[in-house]
Amino acid sequence: MKRYFLAFTFLIPALGWCQLNYPAYKDLTGEIQRLSSSAHVQKASIGKSFGGEDIPVLKIQQSTTTKPTLLIVAGIDGRHPAGTLQALQVTKNLINLPQDSLNKILADKSIWIVPLLNPDAYKRNVASVAWASGNARAIDNDRDGRLDEDPVRDLNQDGVISQMRVKSLAGTYVNHKDYANYLVEADILEGETGMYTLYKEGVDTDKDGFYGEDGDGGVNIDRNFTYTYPAFTPESGEYAASEPETRAIVDFLFDNPQIATVLHFGLQNNLSEPEKLDQRKASERIVGSWLASDVEVSKYVSHLYGKTTKSLGPAPKAEASAGNFSSTAYYHVGKFSFVTPGWWPHSADSTKRDNKTGNGKEADLKFAQWVQANNVQGAILPWTKVNHPDFPNQEVEVGGIVEVFRNNPPASFLEAPAQAHTDFVVNLVKSMATLSFDKPVVTNLGEDVYRIELNVVNTGLLPTYPEIADRIKHVSKFKTVCELRSSQQFLSGKRLQLYPTLGAGKSLKVSWLVKGKGKVSIVAGCPTAGEKTIEVTL
Repeated sequence: MKRYFLAFTFLIPALGWCQLNYPAYKDLTGEIQRLSSSAHVQKASIGKSFGGEDIPVLKIQQSTTTKPTLLIVAGIDGRHPAGTLQALQVTKNLINLPQDSLNKILADKSIWIVPLLNPDAYKRNVASVAWASGNARAIDNDRDGRLDEDPVRDLNQDGVISQMRVKSLAGTYVNHKDYANYLVEADILEGETGMYTLYKEGVDTDKDGFYGEDGDGGVNIDRNFTYTYPAFTPESGEYAASEPETRAIVDFLFDNPQIATVLHFGLQNNLSEPEKLDQRKASERIVGSWLASDVEVSKYVSHLYGKTTKSLGPAPKAEASAGNFSSTAYYHVGKFSFVTPGWWPHSADSTKRDNKTGNGKEADLKFAQWVQANNVQGAILPWTKVNHPDFPNQEVEVGGIVEVFRNNPPASFLEAPAQAHTDFVVNLVKSMATLSFDKPVVTNLGEDVYRIELNVVNTGLLPTYPEIADRIKHVSKFKTVCELRSSQQFLSGKRLQLYPTLGAGKSLKVSWLVKGKGKVSIVAGCPTAGEKTIEVTL
């Protein structure tokens, strides 16, 4: 797999991109096209980005027949190109499975992958010294009536944007004792006194007290979705679902009710630790917590995830941000929705507790430990002095953490995580709901009256769909449709009957009383677990 990540020809991208060895945009789209030439893969488009770029979907399936589907989505936040590479490598791993294993998976399921929902960001960031989250739309992040007037500045001309420290008696940061060039907050309990104030590398061009807060970057698609949309905040857009990328993926979910589960390679994480029930929020009119039975599903999937990713070390907590995709997929679209960064810093000493690190964030410390343990070049830089117009007669240095490395390691580090997540995807698909139909029992009650009994069993390890879907009117429910001839009539039961979600291992018994001889056609099931047409002769 390492050959895959390294076998790209680059178009002289920015230094940070080169150090990570990530493909240029042209090479990435070429790889997507090559994957679509595989026997079980069909490529389609779900729409266009704001900048006019195609948003592809790769469908791993045996035919165009509708089957319960797992949807994998990546590349929503432009700061996380590693997720796109992970999604593509998982795609490649899946289609390279032994043929009999792949055929068994695809016999009654499909796997679709949207590897790059925000192509504008990837295309722009390849050639940028700092990565921005959003699409190609010009926005006024600081809402001062001007567009992109305060861009990031590479003060020491090293090709990346890192940190900036200013020596000051009012400073709250000190150098970490073990990790060179890494700053932590001074620990007053240990008698430490701060030496530096810490900023992002840049200049306050518009003199508003912030550095490089309004440059190229557009709308962050992962802040533009409808659930808890953060109005009037930077990068969130003018209104919920204002962006074509947002609408494209939501419309895609609505137009394909067979999508049962969504897996997002993003910057949040609800897989390492399962969702928890908040009964008060779950009972409110606007639901704010996963529902009870869905929490149990989350516990199972989290356990499954933990087993398949154990070798990667403990993953950091990452709370869901407002307006994000994964939460919207659950609360507003009614899908089981899981999100993981796919990779996180981990080294042999990253689990050791350091009681003398001051108040530095645990995630930052693990990052510093990983950088040192793996000798990752370019992730934490030595400090170099610069002359800064905003700090005359003060000592200003640029260096420290390069933000882009926090969630995006050099490509070679993605090899093991991609394989672990491929195994997780395979197990998750195998766990999805599968309906088994017993042969209908027909009882002649005399005088051309018949009782038809049908038993349906969910033999999968997940319910047919989340409990919350039963509260959402537009979700395709579990149903039976019994079609009679004109000479027949119902004495009991209805032509169309709807039922709540069918749990793992649970069964449903339905019956009708029908008067009149002849054939009866019964359709039973739901798109997310499969449907079957059964013919009965009375």
